[in-house]
Amino acid sequence: MRPGSDERPAGAPAPGAIRYLGHAGFTVAHAGVSLLIDPWFHPAFLGAWFPFPDNRELLPGVLAGGHDLLYLSHLHEDHFDERVLDRLDRGITVVLPRYRSKSMVKRMSALGFREQVVLGHRESFTPAPGLTLTMLLDTSHKEDSGLLVDLAGFRFLDLNDCNTPLGELPGDIDLLSAQYSGAMWYPNAYAYPEETQRKKTAEVRSDLFDTLVRKVRLTGARAYLPSAGPPVFLDPELARYNDREETIFPLWDAFADDFAAACPGVRVIEAAPGDDLSAPTGPVAHWRTDVYLSAYRDRREAEWRAYGDRAFEPVTANELDAYLARLQSWNKRFLGDWRKDVRLTSDGGSWSVRLGRIAGDIVFEEEPVDPAYTIEVPQRALRAIVDGAVGWEEALLSMRLGLARDPDVFDLTLMSLLRYGEHPAQTMQMVRERESAAHGESIERCGVRMQRFCPHAGEDLSHADIEAGVLECPRHHWKWRLDTGECVSGGTVPLRVEPTGPDAPSR
Repeated sequence: MRPGSDERPAGAPAPGAIRYLGHAGFTVAHAGVSLLIDPWFHPAFLGAWFPFPDNRELLPGVLAGGHDLLYLSHLHEDHFDERVLDRLDRGITVVLPRYRSKSMVKRMSALGFREQVVLGHRESFTPAPGLTLTMLLDTSHKEDSGLLVDLAGFRFLDLNDCNTPLGELPGDIDLLSAQYSGAMWYPNAYAYPEETQRKKTAEVRSDLFDTLVRKVRLTGARAYLPSAGPPVFLDPELARYNDREETIFPLWDAFADDFAAACPGVRVIEAAPGDDLSAPTGPVAHWRTDVYLSAYRDRREAEWRAYGDRAFEPVTANELDAYLARLQSWNKRFLGDWRKDVRLTSDGGSWSVRLGRIAGDIVFEEEPVDPAYTIEVPQRALRAIVDGAVGWEEALLSMRLGLARDPDVFDLTLMSLLRYGEHPAQTMQMVRERESAAHGESIERCGVRMQRFCPHAGEDLSHADIEAGVLECPRHHWKWRLDTGECVSGGTVPLRVEPTGPDAPSR
């Protein structure tokens, strides 16, 4: 069903229907109840991301829909569109995940939404007979969620871009909606030589596909809807990220044949924004053309230009010093005895930054520093970060920042400080995860007793592949040697291992 093809406003739900709004947005109508899920229509992440394809024509119908329930999965702006939320009826009941930081509850309360149902992992809510909503969380330090919607026995699992541990996923799913495209700045925002960039991009795309196939198989999904990406970048300065072949933002076409081979019998529903999922129209070829993209860019010119047109005052060294000192003071236990030298470059200037145990004066100009990380951040974006208008996570997702590292090894502590440091509840959970890694639950595989949950992001390693004495996490595909626990791909965080039997790998 195409927008405007019936008497309802475009985007309004049909009775007993699941309607796709684009990206990770849906309306669900069942048993006289209307549920709105993750509506995204406006630019996100410093004006960089736009929905693809354009779904703005659906917004009037969504706003006029008279929804009873609203589910928001997490605070990323491509799921939490505050410009839409500000126009919704405040009497709507909001279904929210119970995060440690209470961030979602606080934000929605501040916006005036007082009717809230807050659910923890695998907790359920039945707003009407025959309609049950079950929350699924990423149980690591990340704050992300998915929702299982049971419509009188029809099971719709909306995972969007949430990585619920594979062992916690529900089964017998009729329709799975999950991400296949990247939603990360790595590797495309890093300064790699062309061939290295191409290789790393291919690896990430392969990992994304592998994770998707695992989710489909473990949930027993009978149908799959590609969703939660990719976005489109309308600002001409970011146009290179629209290259669907050379970035981690591919179209479904790139995976279609391999998916059919890996998951035979699973129906793929390629829906257009506004489609009723019982009778989708499928993809429209002109979305892929330069003509479509050019017209879309022209329609939204005022919006993508707004980021560059906004007046701002450059960040001073003293302001940056105070900001980083505050960030570290909130995360002392998390940082422990860690230290890192970082160079921030911004519009021709630079600061040498020593973070961690012996930081002292964080920002200084004279003392030479050999930085392990270099972060190129425009002053306009840095001002937004220091003022608290956005976090480092949002700024990095905008692809307006550039990064380099030497050696080329992921530093979990540095990136976690930047991404989660404004919400210490998340970094404290990482402390607990570290302690659990040292003393927590163990499993035995291939003659080795090892920690059950990945030390990077908490995935259950019961589902990890092991080949030639190397274990590979199914979530982010870090790898460890089972004989020593050494991390050989992904980062530097070791895995707790202990040989237990004759099949154990020798040290």
